[in-house]
Amino acid sequence: MQSELKTVSPESLGIPSQAIEDFLDELTQKRLCMHSFMLLRHGKIAAEGYWPPFNKSSKQRIYSISKSFTAVAIGMMISEGKLSLDSKVSDYLPEFLPKCPNPYILEATVRDLLMMATFNGHYPYEAKAYGLAGTLFTNDGAKHKPGQVFLYDTAGTTALCAIIEKISGKTMLEYMRPVLDEIGFSKDAYCIKTKDGYSWTGSGIICTTRDLARFALLCMNKGKWNEKQLLDPGYISEATSRQIDTSLANFGIECGNGYGYQIWCLRNSGFFMYGMGSQYALCLPEQGTILITTADTQGTEGAGDHIIDAYFRLVDRISPTPLADDKVAQAKLKVRIDKLELPRPMGQATTHLANQISGKKYLLDENEAGMKWLQLIIEADKCRLKYENKSGEHELIFGMIKYEPQLFPEKYFGQRIGVPDIHYRCIGAGAWVDENTLLGRIYAVDNYLGSIRIQLTFSGSEVNGLMEKAAEWFFEEYQGFISGKFL
Repeated sequence: MQSELKTVSPESLGIPSQAIEDFLDELTQKRLCMHSFMLLRHGKIAAEGYWPPFNKSSKQRIYSISKSFTAVAIGMMISEGKLSLDSKVSDYLPEFLPKCPNPYILEATVRDLLMMATFNGHYPYEAKAYGLAGTLFTNDGAKHKPGQVFLYDTAGTTALCAIIEKISGKTMLEYMRPVLDEIGFSKDAYCIKTKDGYSWTGSGIICTTRDLARFALLCMNKGKWNEKQLLDPGYISEATSRQIDTSLANFGIECGNGYGYQIWCLRNSGFFMYGMGSQYALCLPEQGTILITTADTQGTEGAGDHIIDAYFRLVDRISPTPLADDKVAQAKLKVRIDKLELPRPMGQATTHLANQISGKKYLLDENEAGMKWLQLIIEADKCRLKYENKSGEHELIFGMIKYEPQLFPEKYFGQRIGVPDIHYRCIGAGAWVDENTLLGRIYAVDNYLGSIRIQLTFSGSEVNGLMEKAAEWFFEEYQGFISGKFL
């Protein structure tokens, strides 16, 4: 199959296998919750790996990398003559305009939205209802001349998607299918929808790691795939190069290098696609390398910069020409990749106080989480946290040797933002950080990624604890201090 990505030895691409192993060691030492990685050079795979429960066939939400797909779809529409960079956005979505729109709203162009240079002086989709296209056009808040200042704004991307779907009469991924099929993109990839039914391409595309690698490679090759020009190379060159300054962007050090069309600029003449939680497609055309990562590092300060810096240290060790074959290093790297595992809470699997703690029911003081009572059942290889909150009686499981799969007890958003209709697939692990303190971690490993950390300290007849969540728009009930005494 011509769209299939070929895997070859790292050394044949000038990459020492030891450099890749050292890269993985860096991520492990930082205790980052990685899901997958793939390193490509000259269009071939040098290495790829997956942290269970994720694997090669896993489809994962790529969050704001979805924005880069939106930019490419806009480029396709421009090539077909269906709109232009200078088209006024309000002309295509008049149904969302307020009665007396601010003049700056009417002035905004497709180019302005692609550059994240809208007329809004705030981050509107957070304040409104889940990325609706109409959120962009509200008269609320300060306005300024569009096209001048960068301010990250998912509502603008959602509006661009609404234009694409309105003109084409298809979902955005359906519209992109002629290109996606050429590069071998999964036919069952899909996108979460906004509350009003548009594809949420500001954050909601769900695909495999290899799908993302194909898309990044297409962009790095200026829209060419197997010598076939699928996209306008001039437009892709603009999209992947600096169109506006991002000195005030606060998404990590690397995001200060500028922005193209829904794509970030990278040092050393590179560019990157970036999604919350360390979803990355880091492209260095001059070196011919691409690093793809999927992860959930929400709540881990500086995680993205750690990954990028580790990537550049790897790239610095690449030879411009093939290296001598190193079977020993390649075998060692394979073993390292085969043993990838998510970091578990640090501590012991057991406590000498188990008999004093296990099974006791603690009545909790009033707390912001709305928990009424909790009970910890300590077993040989897991701890079961039973409790009652506003939605009823529930249980969370923390594996003390390995992560325990489970469905989260609360219902949250599924195929449509704003509609809580599914229980997320989760994994949980725990450890005793000392004899009377349990630290538990729950990760959502579904189409929505996020985590909760729960610390419980047992002392005499009392329990005191803290819950912290790192997730967008869910796990809201699992935050704050809890304290109580057993009955």
